[in-house]
Amino acid sequence: MKSLIRQLRQTVKYSASDPSNFSEFWSFQATGIQLISLITVFILVIGLLFSFLINRSPFSSYITKNDVSIERKKLEQQDRQLSNLKKKVQDQESYISSIKRILSGEVIVDSLDESVPDVTQITAQDILTDPTENETAISEKVKDDLRTTNKRKRVTDIPYFATPVKGVISQKFDLTAHPAIDIVTSKDRNILACLSGTVIYSGFNQKDGFVMIIDHANGYVSVYKHAKTVLKNAGAKVQMNDPIAIVGNSGENSTGPHLHFELWYNQSVVNPQDYMNFKN
Repeated sequence: MKSLIRQLRQTVKYSASDPSNFSEFWSFQATGIQLISLITVFILVIGLLFSFLINRSPFSSYITKNDVSIERKKLEQQDRQLSNLKKKVQDQESYISSIKRILSGEVIVDSLDESVPDVTQITAQDILTDPTENETAISEKVKDDLRTTNKRKRVTDIPYFATPVKGVISQKFDLTAHPAIDIVTSKDRNILACLSGTVIYSGFNQKDGFVMIIDHANGYVSVYKHAKTVLKNAGAKVQMNDPIAIVGNSGENSTGPHLHFELWYNQSVVNPQDYMNFKN
């Protein structure tokens, strides 16, 4: 070790010469320790310069990025997306469950989802259309019939249905492709109950927007979709021609203000145009 240190302390001449005539054109003198120090400093300078250039280059994002911060943002974003998807699935499952109960004949009002978004913001200006004279007369006649103590007629004998809304039918009834009718009308009109009955579903889902389902006497069920808002909660009793919702454009399946109206009889869908007139 002492011999090595002694050699490193000796001064050595380093030179470069022309091999043809051995004339020197570059030379310097240094000890071994000085030479090692110079080489070390040179390597450090080159390393720092290389790091600086890399950090300033487009490749820096692949080398010096904050993986922890980026992964945290991705996880938070994915968590929000999962929460939204979970809510959509829960709303859809609740809606499908209610429909299954209707179609199976198990209508239990207390067990259905009665959570309806706040509708207290609806003012008198939101209700633009009153029942016509003919609809009012029909409503009073049916109400008088329901008040009598005589034996109620079978549903197939009921002669009157109120029209939920007047307008233009943009899509007609098709048992396989579209088991309902779509009535285009002006926004913010009243949607009226077609018969007296009990609201068994009143709520919102992503696909159909605000939806109301009413169970009527003797096997009839009516369904109203894409409303701007609903005016009755599940469990509420309604009479024919009572305002139950406002025409709107809610839900992913809606492309403009209209009412999607379905009519069911004994768990089978029927054509509403066979029971009522929707023309203005």
